[in-house]
Amino acid sequence: MNDREAMLRRLSAAQFALFEIHLYLDTHPWDLQMLSMHRKSQSRYILLRREFEEKYGPLTHENGQGVEWLKDPWPWDLERCD
Repeated sequence: MNDREAMLRRLSAAQFALFEIHLYLDTHPWDLQMLSMHRKSQSRYILLRREFEEKYGPLTHENGQGVEWLKDPWPWDLERCD
C-alpha cells in the first residue's frame, strides 16, 4: 500500500465515523457529549481531506478545476486480474 492509499483509508475511516455519529445524533439530539465528538470528528475529516487534496489533488469535481479528478486511477484500474 502506498502513501496515497493509506491517506485514502484514513480519510474513509474519518468520514465513516463522522457519518455514524451523525446518524446517532439524528435519534439522540440531546446527547451533548456526542455532539462534541461530532464536531471533533468533522474537524478531523476536514483536516485529512484538505491534506489529501493538497498532496494529490481534488477528490471530486466540486473541489477542483474542470475534470482533473478524473485523471486519477479508478479502483478497478488498480486491481490485478490473475
